[in-house]
Amino acid sequence: MSVLYELSGVARYFQRGPTTVRALDDVSLEIEPGEFVALEGPSGSGKTTLLQILGALDRPSAGTVTFDGSDLVKQPDSELAELRLHSFGFVFQQFNLIPTLTAVENVEAKLAPAGGTRGRALELLAEVGLAERADHLPAHLSGGEQQRVAIARALSFEPRVVLADEPTGNLDSATGGEIIDLLANLAAEHGSTVIVATHDASLAARAPRRVAMRDGKLAGNVRAVPA
Repeated sequence: MSVLYELSGVARYFQRGPTTVRALDDVSLEIEPGEFVALEGPSGSGKTTLLQILGALDRPSAGTVTFDGSDLVKQPDSELAELRLHSFGFVFQQFNLIPTLTAVENVEAKLAPAGGTRGRALELLAEVGLAERADHLPAHLSGGEQQRVAIARALSFEPRVVLADEPTGNLDSATGGEIIDLLANLAAEHGSTVIVATHDASLAARAPRRVAMRDGKLAGNVRAVPA
């Protein structure tokens, strides 16, 4: 199978006064198209930094990051912005919904730049099980329902990659499990690659592939054996 992402010797350093913080340190990794990958590790392990680099939100201090044969490190900012708009869908812990817009209007707002329709927004909400909640404001939705709206938005452009940073961090364990399963099912249906950063080992265990991180380094890389 072809490789979608290929990372070699990736490092990301930050200066905090006289101290150099190694958020990522010599990370080498390959991810194939259509994979569902959990980046698992405690706070400060580097998983969010790695997710940002995979989503072209940040550049590494060293190493190469190849996406679909193109080195992201060498791409100009304008091309990275196009990738973020059309190839990457993002889901965050805080949901990031517009509070004055209904669920369907939140999805419509994401579709608007490409001329998307309300009908398409309703289809996306139906895919995440919220057809009957389309006209509710975020304040009238549960945390799990708000995250489902955020996932519908992330899928609006049929992205090649969905990157989710602690998408269950504000949810109880049962709802968090439902969200992980939903992402896995939607990834399979849409053919998207899904990469989820989580500190919860039980949720990471639901992913077919687990990449453990500790202190900015890879500490494990396991694919589930098909039944």
